[in-house]
Amino acid sequence: MKHSTFSSVPGRLAQLARPRRVDLHVHTTASDGEFTPSQVVALARQANLAAVAITDHDTLAGVDEAHRAAGDGLEVVPGVEISAHFRDREVHLLGYFIRTDHAALNEALARIRCQRRERFHDFVAQLADNGTPLPKDRVLLAEETSSSLGRRHLAKLLVAAGFARSRHEAFYRLLGPFASRVVPKLLVPVEEAIDLVRAADGVASLAHPSPDLVEADFRTLAGFGLGALEAAYPWGRNTPAVRLRDIAAELGLAVTGGSDCHGPDPLHRRVGSCGITFDELTALRYQRSDRVSGASRN
Repeated sequence: MKHSTFSSVPGRLAQLARPRRVDLHVHTTASDGEFTPSQVVALARQANLAAVAITDHDTLAGVDEAHRAAGDGLEVVPGVEISAHFRDREVHLLGYFIRTDHAALNEALARIRCQRRERFHDFVAQLADNGTPLPKDRVLLAEETSSSLGRRHLAKLLVAAGFARSRHEAFYRLLGPFASRVVPKLLVPVEEAIDLVRAADGVASLAHPSPDLVEADFRTLAGFGLGALEAAYPWGRNTPAVRLRDIAAELGLAVTGGSDCHGPDPLHRRVGSCGITFDELTALRYQRSDRVSGASRN
């Protein structure tokens, strides 16, 4: 039965009344995501997002394609997720509104990616020595497709080759035993990573903060120049979102959030499934513009 035009009006008005959302944490095939930047843009439009950030691991390679695909219909926030360390633990730093042509940032990311590639090759060799040889043509294709290689690529190859039934099994049964024996991941000191983001005119946000971090840790990070905390994230049952928002408000930090989408599954991490409001994105943008305009006046 054909629906009346009038019957759809309340639904459309309700949709317009809802605050538009933004997803500020999405990965593409430029790193370990399964969607191309253009596909991410299409999915963001389907989700009726006002903006989407491309935040690939240690690379800016997907940003330009996303900008071209989006045109004027969707805001693409140029971003990156940097592998860093803070007090003997690995942390991930999200950079937003960064200049993708910033030389020092690109040089640092290139160093991290180089060691990622060495680590990838070391994993492949270790797997082969232990009776789990990955097909050479598929390994080469992974290298050609992504500029930033990681364990998700290896897990996908192990599943495709029939050595594991799921990515989870590949991670824990096959890759886990070698994690401490391969080339270590290069981690930038978090204060250096924050400086790089700020030098590129961006705002730095701490991705999915560990529940082990205490308020003193966040104060230290704010002192380094951290500008935001990722408070909206598909955490599961015990979400710390309220605590993180309270800490951000106390320290004068903005909040960010996103799906951390890497592909079509799991469904609760699809593009647009988690994020923040456009007003919160505006607050993040103001923090950057205030600092950048202040620096230009000085």
